[in-house]
Amino acid sequence: MSKWAYAVASVVAVNSLACTVAVNPRVAERGEAVIEAYVRAWNAHDSAAIESLLAPDAIHEDIAQNFRHEGKANVIAFMRRTMATQPGFKLRVATSIEDGRYFALEWMWTATYTGPDLTGKQVTDRPISARGATFGEVENGKIKRISDYWDLASAFR
Repeated sequence: MSKWAYAVASVVAVNSLACTVAVNPRVAERGEAVIEAYVRAWNAHDSAAIESLLAPDAIHEDIAQNFRHEGKANVIAFMRRTMATQPGFKLRVATSIEDGRYFALEWMWTATYTGPDLTGKQVTDRPISARGATFGEVENGKIKRISDYWDLASAFR
């Protein structure tokens, strides 16, 4: 094969590779953007933004509260109730790991809480906080599953 044939083959190969990369961005970048938007929406108390990030068949599990919500409407209803009882809610992510589809977050949550405490006694504007972890899945740019793990009792200490 001549030098020209090698040169043309090299240019075609490089162009093909460049087009493939440009057309198919890494899934990890999309997953990371979704997770960052989710945390921002929680901190802004923006349930509409959270709703836009969820898949129609999204599942949210809050292990500490023994809740499992299936479907976007049920997940959003739970999140709105949380925001209503915890108007000062803030989520600070300490560590995050994601591979484009699956993610894990280690976080600290702080809030003021109004509602029944663990004994059933009504409290108003009680400072609460907890450390926890979230594991989840992003599919087609939407959050498909979220599972939160934290200690409910420690939040009220």
